Amino acid sequence: MALFGAHVSSAGSILKTFDRAKEISAEVFQFFLRSPRAWKWKGVSNQLVKEFRERLSEYKNPVMVHAPYLLNLASSDRILRRKSVEVFLEELKTCDLLGIHFYNFHPGTAKGITLEEGIKNIILSLEEVFSQYSPVYTTVLLENTAGERGDIGKNFKELREIMEPFKGIKMGICLDTCHAFAYGYEINTPRGFSEFLKDIERNVGLENIKAVHANDSKVPLGGKKDRHEHIGEGYIGLEGFKNLLKNEYFKKLPYYIETPKEDNMDLVNLNRLRELAKL
Repeated sequence: MALFGAHVSSAGSILKTFDRAKEISAEVFQFFLRSPRAWKWKGVSNQLVKEFRERLSEYKNPVMVHAPYLLNLASSDRILRRKSVEVFLEELKTCDLLGIHFYNFHPGTAKGITLEEGIKNIILSLEEVFSQYSPVYTTVLLENTAGERGDIGKNFKELREIMEPFKGIKMGICLDTCHAFAYGYEINTPRGFSEFLKDIERNVGLENIKAVHANDSKVPLGGKKDRHEHIGEGYIGLEGFKNLLKNEYFKKLPYYIETPKEDNMDLVNLNRLRELAKL
């Protein structure tokens, strides 16, 4: 049975995420450990870790932390890549300490270099991270991208290449529906969804999809832009989400919406997904 939730704010304290999730009837939730556009962070105290773990043990369902947007493990800029590795490592250790289920990140962007060089940089960056720390509890998730501005990880072949060297590491994929559709996966038609599933199986295997970012798309199929829309109000429409929720594998995953924060739309979007899951 699918679990449905949303990205919630961690402003004030990461402990407040539980209450914010409850306000929208979220069964799962995602948050940022720090500002997504800041390098600096005050970290977490031992007391905060203790209190968070207590709340999480009561909550039980999968909680995800999203890495800051500033990270770029693919960058040709050595200083940027160094800072990205440091923050990634710091947050991964914290996630493991807190008992977080998933740590999700965008693989990176290749600016001024080839795709192959970008993938090599991501692998080297992750090798550096995992040589210093291997997560015990937290699973690292690569998020597929929309394919804009040199994005890496836009298809399952690229994601496979990144994952291949790390078979002993707790790693998987978070499928973003908006990104997949914007890249060119026609998940809202029977034929397109079938081809989408075949591409997953051919490259990474369904078992490596661990979670879903459920977002409709403001841009049409193959638009190559990351623009999220409310469930059923974009170019994917309800059919795309219905295809996922009818599938024997995808109907068992946790779903996290990252739709526009407008009025009570988080609750509306979650209820739309729940209704589709009943069909």
